[in-house]
Amino acid sequence: MAEISDIPVLRADVRQLVVGPSDLYGVHRKLLGVGCLLVLAHCMAMALKYYAGNDIAFGLVPLFDFYEEGNVPTYASSLNLLLTSGLLFMIARLAREAGHRDVMAWRVLAAGFLFMSVDEFADLRQILSKVVKALAGAHFETVPLLSVAWTVPVAFIVIALAFYMLPFLLRLKKVYMLNFGLAGAAFVFAAIGFETMEGKHVLLTHGVRDIAFMLMVTAEETMEIFSILYFQYFLLRYINEYHRGVYLRVSY
Repeated sequence: MAEISDIPVLRADVRQLVVGPSDLYGVHRKLLGVGCLLVLAHCMAMALKYYAGNDIAFGLVPLFDFYEEGNVPTYASSLNLLLTSGLLFMIARLAREAGHRDVMAWRVLAAGFLFMSVDEFADLRQILSKVVKALAGAHFETVPLLSVAWTVPVAFIVIALAFYMLPFLLRLKKVYMLNFGLAGAAFVFAAIGFETMEGKHVLLTHGVRDIAFMLMVTAEETMEIFSILYFQYFLLRYINEYHRGVYLRVSY
């Protein structure tokens, strides 16, 4: 359980928040609840938009719309990705202190999630899309896979990372190898696969974002949210199994 302790030092008392593995499971359960609430809020916003014909509803529709940027789902996803990055950096440090060989693999994963956290609120993908469109030039519209420009270079990066991470995954215990791989595949399919289908749908409907489009967006974002939460759960299991006596102390 989390506890607060007072430690006397020369100049002042230092209060510390001590967090153990069981506390992290408690936080994760709350994050699952937040994920469910976000999906529910988005669905209610879409009901207002498509069935009640209210695109704003006092600002509530854009506030919880998964397709919009800079709103509650974007902020929550960015923080969740940042939390995942923190867990991975912590595992990397623990692996280094224990003399494990896969420290760099954990760091690469942590850096990747940190980048995705920044991208989630800064929308760096739009910059990449502009670069791809500039390079493709007049041929851009003739290439089906470029319906969402950033997905092609990102797909190559993902493939390269998959080859790099494969030996690391194979060295893991089977339960972690399978479930880390499953979580990663689900996230990539949601982020790239659904995004490509949505882009193609928008092209075919000449920019109309109809109910079919929003259903795809809902499926994409829901899969992204829960694939990250699924990954976090097995990261916590990994910490609990291999670093059971670890406690996080935060001084304030």
